[in-house]
This record gives sequence, C-alpha cells and structure tokens, in this order.
Amino acid sequence: MLSGKHNLPGDYFAQTAPSKTSPSQEASLDWRLLVLCFVVLLPLLAGCTRGIESESSGWNPPASQDGAVYVGTKQGQVKAYIDNGFEGVRESWTFPPPQTQADLGGVFNTPLIVGDFVYVSAQSGFLYAINRETGTMADGGWQRPQGQPEELEPLIAGPAYDPVNDLILAPSEDGRLHAYTAKSGDQAWNPFRTGAAIWSTPAVDDGIGYFGSHDHNIYAVTLNDGKELWHYETGGVVAGKPLVFDGKVIAGSFDKSLYAISVEDGSLEWTFEADNWFWAGAVTDGSTIFAPNMNGSIYALDRNGNLLWQHDIGSSLVSSPVLVPSGLVVAGKEGKLVLLDTGSANLGLQRELSNLSLGDAEVKAPLFADGDSVYVGSQDSTVRRIEIKGGQVVMWCRHTEKTLCENN
Repeated sequence: MLSGKHNLPGDYFAQTAPSKTSPSQEASLDWRLLVLCFVVLLPLLAGCTRGIESESSGWNPPASQDGAVYVGTKQGQVKAYIDNGFEGVRESWTFPPPQTQADLGGVFNTPLIVGDFVYVSAQSGFLYAINRETGTMADGGWQRPQGQPEELEPLIAGPAYDPVNDLILAPSEDGRLHAYTAKSGDQAWNPFRTGAAIWSTPAVDDGIGYFGSHDHNIYAVTLNDGKELWHYETGGVVAGKPLVFDGKVIAGSFDKSLYAISVEDGSLEWTFEADNWFWAGAVTDGSTIFAPNMNGSIYALDRNGNLLWQHDIGSSLVSSPVLVPSGLVVAGKEGKLVLLDTGSANLGLQRELSNLSLGDAEVKAPLFADGDSVYVGSQDSTVRRIEIKGGQVVMWCRHTEKTLCENN
C-alpha cells in the first residue's frame, strides 16, 4: 500500500504538469517529467512539494439525467438540482445534510447514475450510493468501506458500472481496484492490486474493466472474478479513462504517447506521439478518435492511429471532451469552451464553429453531455448548462454555495 502524503491532480498542474511550451522550454519540461515520476514512485517525499491540502476540494464535476443535475461540489457535498432549462435550476437535496457537518472532502470525477442511485467517489476515501429521490443512503443506499476507518486513501478516479455483473468499480489512491455489487454494496472479490495509485476511471466493456495506473501500466481485469487478463507497460503515468474502440483499448500516458492495445491479448497495435502529456481520456464518434493533450491540441486520428488533423485550443486540456450533435466540445483549462467540426477535411481556423469564454472559471472536471446541452463544472464552484446548436448559449449558471453566478 502506498503511504505518506500524496499530491492530488491540482498539485501536478501547479508544480510539474506543463502547459503549452516553446522548443526552448523542452529541457525544463523533461526535467519536470523526471520530477513527477520521482514523486509518483516515492510518495513519501511528496511533502517536498505542495501537499494534499492544496487541492483537497476536488473539481466540481456534474452529471445529468431525467431532468436532474448532480454535482460533486468543492464544498465537500453532493448536490442535486431540478433542471428547468432557461428558467434555471432549483436545489432538490444536499448530501450529507449541512447540519451533520460531515463532508466528502471533494469529488474529482463524474458522479455515476445507475437506476435509482447516484454513485460518488470521494476524496475522503469513501464510495457512496445515494438515493436519487431522497438524497440519503436510506432505501437501499450504502457507503463503502463501512464505519469510520482511521485512515483511507483518496478516491480520485470516478466510479464505473459493469452491467454484466452488476458491479460498481472504485479505483483508489492506494493502487487497488475495488468492486461492489450495485444494489447491496457487498464486496464482489478481493481488491485487484496494482503497483501504484489509480486515477484512471475504468472503461467497462463486455464484463472486462480497463484502466491505467501510476505504475505506468494499462490493465485489463475480468470483472466476474477480479483476475488480470493482461497488462501493458507504457513509459509514464496513465491517468485518463481509456477508450474501448474497434477491438482496441486507447489510452494516453504521461510519456506523451497515445497507445492502442488489443483487447484480446494486450499486444500493441499502434502508438501516436504528441508534444506533451495525455491526461484526459479520448472519445470517438464511431470512426474518428479525438485525443486531448496537455499542449492544448486535440488530435483527430483514424482507427489505425493516422493523424487526420490537429487543432490548437490555446490552453492545456485536462477536462475530457464530449460529442454533441453539432460536433466536438472541448474545454481548455483556462475556461475557454470550443465547438469543433469533426470532419476529416483540412479546415484550418474554420475548424472552430463557435467558442465561449467562461471568464475566470478554470475547468478541470470532465464535461458531461446530454443531447444538445453540455454541463461544465468549474474550479470557482460554478456549474453551467450550455446549449450548443451551431453557437453556444448559457441556459443557466449556478454557484454551488452562493446560488448566483457572478459571471454567466
């Protein structure tokens, strides 16, 4: 088990993760990559850099379904809102209730909605199954682990659902993948161990879970028994959610490469090398792979890893992009939301169909799409619903603590 003080995602952006760099900065960038690997491999030395408390409040990620929006807030709670479109949102419930003075410590990745429950991985180390109607753990909800253990490692990765085995997966900073039955929270099998922290939300396909680890490996685990199917070692940390597409697992690494691994045997199909880290996971429209990079570029690749086009957003890409009927929506870390044409033609600057500045709203949380709307959670504790049909219109903006947004 890992021990000592750990750096959470925000610390890497502040201390080691590079933004766009010029060639003259490459030597410095490579040096910082070595520092990152050193910190990851020897977490006991993490006290030499900014510690866990500097980014303990999470990323404010939203999710939406059936007219409700669920947000893991930077105040250490989960809030549910009734979404009334242009008329705004109305708070439905808060978990834990404010009077309990308990909190989750923060949430980094998207809440998972399955059936009657919303599942949330918390920085406090707990996985929660919250009743969507009541906002409590009554009527079938649960918390794992049970009780109040003295010390838990943070849950940075988001939960994932396996419909084949009806399991909720919860990766942990302690390097273990936990699996619980969705309805009861019973442990399905002994946690699967990796060699270091897991920040990668698993991708689940046909009863197999795929995820990355700080030990540089991409893993495939059979979810009926928690056994390793295969693993593939990259040259750096694998922090993003993998993409399962065309018989391959597509995952980026901090070694600046995107890997396509065969789902059958874990063999390498192809790699694509960029100028910077791949942090956020790639997405696909069924024919093209769209991979965001920390250099501020979106790379569009065909199924064989050939570059179709590259578009520079001008800001590091930490937040996972989403596809909507109008195109690909990308959020730069510094608060720029861009709609891109996904076609394969060389469009140059015309690739951008529209863009919207969110002011000082730094975006790290994954975007969430529902129809023509994209939900954006920001580091200033705001959540926005933005309708995207050719242009971008803010339908509402909500501050999770103050109610009103200062800037729409």
